[in-house]
Amino acid sequence: MNKSFDPVYFGGRPLEWTYRVRSEGGYRGYYHWHQCCELLFVHEGRGTVIVNRQHYELTGGMLFAFQPFELHNINVSVSPERPYERTILYVDPLPMEDLLRVFPARRQLFAELCRGSRKERAYAFGADKSRIERIFATYERARGAGQGDSPEETSLLLAQLMTCIAENRAETPDAAGEQTAPRRPMRYSETIMHWIEEHYREEFDLERLAGELHLSKSYVSRLFRRETGGSISDYLAVRRIRQACRLLQTTSLPVERIGAEVGLPGAPYFIHLFKRIVGTTPLKYRNRA
Repeated sequence: MNKSFDPVYFGGRPLEWTYRVRSEGGYRGYYHWHQCCELLFVHEGRGTVIVNRQHYELTGGMLFAFQPFELHNINVSVSPERPYERTILYVDPLPMEDLLRVFPARRQLFAELCRGSRKERAYAFGADKSRIERIFATYERARGAGQGDSPEETSLLLAQLMTCIAENRAETPDAAGEQTAPRRPMRYSETIMHWIEEHYREEFDLERLAGELHLSKSYVSRLFRRETGGSISDYLAVRRIRQACRLLQTTSLPVERIGAEVGLPGAPYFIHLFKRIVGTTPLKYRNRA
């Protein structure tokens, strides 16, 4: 299992930027989360993004927004003939909201994306893909000139991006809450993730899960891996540890109690699993947080 907590270090800046990184092989997605907001723009590629226990199609021109501590997985089939190219913005929400104070409407939209309760996480720009790419290219030139960390350039980048998202929402009736088309059937993996969401604090029982889906245990496991690229056990472990991170940050509960709260009552195993996924012990994580 990859280390699933992927911390981003800002060094006093509100934005970390990775421009047009390209993969032509060896790419493997996995469930992970960050302590900050992530905005992922896809220049090229085909695959699936899983966030909030929902599947979204990944294609060129898609923009995805992931909130802090939100589990997500980018599952892309990559080859020289079908590369995966993306630009990633990691954003520290509070400093960025302060920079956007001169753009109140765009500041409010940014706050909704990073901390709001709206469930939409994907925006398809299609023919407007080149517009986003021009905005990014302009900012990359500013970085090349040594101005990328200036408040003016950073706030301008986010303000323009929020304008594009706002216009995309206005042009997409469903994003405004108007159900113009029937929802697609839920995938088996989504059903499984919803089941885990309700039961991850309990001892896991694959036979019980399979019985509720009226499928065999082996078939349930194969379905989940086929649709997500990972195993049920890995997903369950990451979901439990993500909740443990929240409890370590927001409560003074002892480590042993937190392990029991997330379905891992044995303290040694909980600490071992936490360190494997997060990269440090629960106590060190709490102290740093």
